[in-house]
Amino acid sequence: MTASVSNFAVDVVDRHAREPGRVALRWQYARGVTTDVTFRDMKIRSEKVAYVLHQHGVRPGHRVFILLPPCTAWWESVLGCMRAGAVAVLGQDASTSQVLKDQINQSRSSLVIASDAVADVIGRIMDDCGRITHWLSVGWEREGWVDFDRRVSLASAGFKAVETGGNDPCIVVYDQGTPTTETTHRHGDEGYDLAQLDAWRDGLAISLQDLSEQP
Repeated sequence: MTASVSNFAVDVVDRHAREPGRVALRWQYARGVTTDVTFRDMKIRSEKVAYVLHQHGVRPGHRVFILLPPCTAWWESVLGCMRAGAVAVLGQDASTSQVLKDQINQSRSSLVIASDAVADVIGRIMDDCGRITHWLSVGWEREGWVDFDRRVSLASAGFKAVETGGNDPCIVVYDQGTPTTETTHRHGDEGYDLAQLDAWRDGLAISLQDLSEQP
């Protein structure tokens, strides 16, 4: 029996994006300034991320390691992976270079999206992560990295989402208690909604010194 087609980015985000002003996220900067991110914003930006991923060799079933603090780029990256048919691997712990290296290598990821908050840690392990073909940086520029913000801003929107089945892997989450134990969630899993994604995002053991620098 063929699994039913299911993709949260298309089934939920794109449906809500038909109402141009419908708010998906209300982001508060460190200094108290707030901004609204609509579902239409999320749709367009995640389409651009999917395009950038495709440009850098990511294909359906490939794994993308995402190591970002709570920020809009986290949402764009996860939704972009869904559109590209890729598996978003949510890095949960950047406390030591050894843990991070083990997670990246064990995840069999081919690309990493990371923030400046973990730049120094990643710099110590890049040579030991031979499967990674591209490192994308959010909020900073560094030699040997692809500038995520610039590439996404310049990318085309309208990426046609890959058809994914309910049984296809979608997101991999690591257990913070045992940082190399992973759980795979599939596109058709019940209870898959914004609240669950938000819970995973809020569980990240990564922080920024000043959130006003990263919306």
